[in-house]
Amino acid sequence: MDQFDRPYLIVGLIYGVLGMLLGIYMASSQDHGQYVTHAHLLLVGFLLSVLYATMHRLWLPEPKRLFAMLQFLAHHLGVVGMVTGLFLLYGGFVPPAAVEPVLAISSLAVLASLILMLMMIVFSRRTLPTAAQSPA
Repeated sequence: MDQFDRPYLIVGLIYGVLGMLLGIYMASSQDHGQYVTHAHLLLVGFLLSVLYATMHRLWLPEPKRLFAMLQFLAHHLGVVGMVTGLFLLYGGFVPPAAVEPVLAISSLAVLASLILMLMMIVFSRRTLPTAAQSPA
């Protein structure tokens, strides 16, 4: 995988669909017990993934492959772990003590992916053209 914008966009849209389906389920069942899961799925899964896709498209056309792959994997493994852990916790399927390590590790993975993205953006030489530089 040389370009990461498209995979980020596709997976982000999948998270968006899943988040909306969970929201529709909660509304139709009148059980809003998974609102925290719903919010994390949409914000960390959908929104942040689409934002990363945009960053790759605009600022990282040729990212360092190792950093980009680590960032991609950390983000998505973190999101899946976080959302799964929250679903199990707020659904009452497991006690908090059993899922807290998963949530902690997943949160750290998402944070690590954000730090990696920051590093890639800071060390990228690409900038957006200004109005004076863009073709008329």
